[in-house]
Amino acid sequence: MEECSGRLAGKVAIVTGAGQGIGEAIAAGYAQEGAKVILTGRTLGKLEDVAAKIASAGGTALALQATAGDKADSEKTVARALSEWGRVDVLVNNAHTFTDYLPIDDPKMEEHCKVDFQSAFYGSLQLMQACHPHMVAQGGGSIINMGSSYGVRCEPGFLAYAASKEAIRALTKTAAREWGPQNIRVNTILPSALSPKAIWYLEESQTYDLELSKVAMGRFGTPEDIAPSAIFLASDESAFVTGQTLGVEGGATML
Repeated sequence: MEECSGRLAGKVAIVTGAGQGIGEAIAAGYAQEGAKVILTGRTLGKLEDVAAKIASAGGTALALQATAGDKADSEKTVARALSEWGRVDVLVNNAHTFTDYLPIDDPKMEEHCKVDFQSAFYGSLQLMQACHPHMVAQGGGSIINMGSSYGVRCEPGFLAYAASKEAIRALTKTAAREWGPQNIRVNTILPSALSPKAIWYLEESQTYDLELSKVAMGRFGTPEDIAPSAIFLASDESAFVTGQTLGVEGGATML
């Protein structure tokens, strides 16, 4: 493993959607900084590949197949972290099913909203609830939820996605107020990176140049651009940061 400062030494983290893209980069960054990491996602083979990469770099990770928004899977994930390592210090709710472009007046809109809310909002809520009593018992923890600049900008055709992401920001801020006295911090990252899903969408919709024109820094991000902010929010360096929205997307959205 590359030399690191051990900023997360002794911590146990759960990262959902860790089989590729942003989730993989965050999980690898956490392991490099000394955390033990539970990797979850729908495709076990991808998770095992990521776990193997982490292990080959000297880190510790465990792959666990789980679907965001499935309550039994959420409880199983937290139980596994506890059975393996006895605690859970960090939760990153990164997994989110992404529905395609759809105008508001389309009859399928309600179904799209249900799909996005189940994985993003309910998936995040379920894991937060499952982690909460254990974080309380151990004296605190850090929860990082993933919003989106689309939720703030409300681009046409993405109501389901935007609404679920703004609901996550409301979840973040409410939990930060309720759980702050228990030393549990909850923050939201608005990430933008050329993950496999993002690349597919830009190519399919032929909007690469249009979306790039909205980014102040003039380039799209990579998953590795997102990981350092997630490390900061998981570490003790952010001990007085909660209820915040941090845009890590090159200035596409300026709050």
